[in-house]
Amino acid sequence: MKLAEVEAGKNVTSLIVRIISVAPARILKTKSGRRTMLKEVLVADETGSAILSLWGFNEGSDLSAGKVIKIEDGWAKEWQGKVQISLGRSGTYEELADDGAVPSITELGAATESTMHEDE
Repeated sequence: MKLAEVEAGKNVTSLIVRIISVAPARILKTKSGRRTMLKEVLVADETGSAILSLWGFNEGSDLSAGKVIKIEDGWAKEWQGKVQISLGRSGTYEELADDGAVPSITELGAATESTMHEDE
């Protein structure tokens, strides 16, 4: 699966992407009043880019720009007019060796620049 194939309301079965940037974590209160942490990670492949939303105090602490990860059993939703990927309860991610299959952060940079500036 490629990012261009990810649709809101659908499962994300298996997706290999490169991390472009990791936003600073934010502490939020849920509707039930519980505190949790949200980390938003901009990921990309040769077909597009998306935000991976990671919820929980331990999620995403090992992630940094340039790493290649595999996302499995996630789901996609639309937030503020854009598709976002979440892991939900059963989804996972794992770091993969960088074998060059996913374009470099420099090669992907031009494609993601326009995505990032649309939010401003």
